[in-house]
Amino acid sequence: MHKRLIKSSAIGLSFVLYAHSVWAWDHPGHMTTAAIAFSEIEQQRPELIEKIGLLLIKHPDPAPFWVAATEATGEERARRMFIEAARWPDDAKGTIHDRPLWHSARWAIGAKNAPPEVRAAAEARGDNPAGNAIEALVLNFATLSSAEAKPDERALALGWVLHIVGDIHQPLHVSDFFSKEHPVGNAAGTLEYVADPLGDSTMPLHILWDSNSLRSTKLADVDRSANQLTEKYPRSSFPELTGEPDAFRKWARESYQVAKDFAYGYGIETVSDPNKDVDPERLVANMVKYILFGISPVDKAPDVPAEYWEKLQDVAHRRITLAGYRLADLVMTAADRIFAERALAGKVLDAMQRHGTQK
Repeated sequence: MHKRLIKSSAIGLSFVLYAHSVWAWDHPGHMTTAAIAFSEIEQQRPELIEKIGLLLIKHPDPAPFWVAATEATGEERARRMFIEAARWPDDAKGTIHDRPLWHSARWAIGAKNAPPEVRAAAEARGDNPAGNAIEALVLNFATLSSAEAKPDERALALGWVLHIVGDIHQPLHVSDFFSKEHPVGNAAGTLEYVADPLGDSTMPLHILWDSNSLRSTKLADVDRSANQLTEKYPRSSFPELTGEPDAFRKWARESYQVAKDFAYGYGIETVSDPNKDVDPERLVANMVKYILFGISPVDKAPDVPAEYWEKLQDVAHRRITLAGYRLADLVMTAADRIFAERALAGKVLDAMQRHGTQK
């Protein structure tokens, strides 16, 4: 059993590093959170919109932003670049900007019927999640909020803040399920398959949560989804928004509780990837086939119960909407900190000049 744990651990780590730099809420989900956030900023702090647009022009990987903006001008140009920034960390897969460990912070969940050694492996993680999403979010938010950071540094940080906040609101980005079949975790649900409720294929449980019901990256569809979500879930429906503006670990733990109580606690049936105990290179190759061509390594998987699917969409849509509101608050807070820092610096310089300490 010990050798199996070591082998499974190596395969699981390899798979997670690959999979988590590809998925998040997936592109439509991240774009929706950004669309919600931008609308909130536009309503509450319209003077920031031009600054956001000017900042994103300085992004060190500018091509995706020019493509996203196309021929748009003014506020619409800034909006399109802002939405692109939220998905950009996934688009940067395989480039010098790729940070695979920044997409998740996964605490362990042990199956009730898991063997003792498997439960011990889960418990060994303690309160230390796998993945550095929380630390990365702290770092990037600090950069975004600093008047001393260069524009290109703040633009890069903005993309990561938009993306990571979305990631930690997805329950399977903050959890690994340990069971007899998956003694070192199920790679955040990427090694367990179910039937796609919206298609004829099978899909990883992780992608079921990522994709939920919106699977289009067309701006019109994203905008429609964002408007529907904010109408259904207004700010007043989230008492969580009264807390600290940057309680990142707390936000991730909210998602973890959803994973524990519902995503895995409901007892949904899955089938494991048949390649989960083989060479990790084959696992990755199979996943590439699934992502690029929709070819699943699993021919048949259990159907998702109607009650689970209905609740999943409600939970996922609430988390996406909440992430959008929190992102708006973070961007506005970052702007306020920069303005305050610059104002203080100006006062210090004035005082130095008055006292003759600066030539």
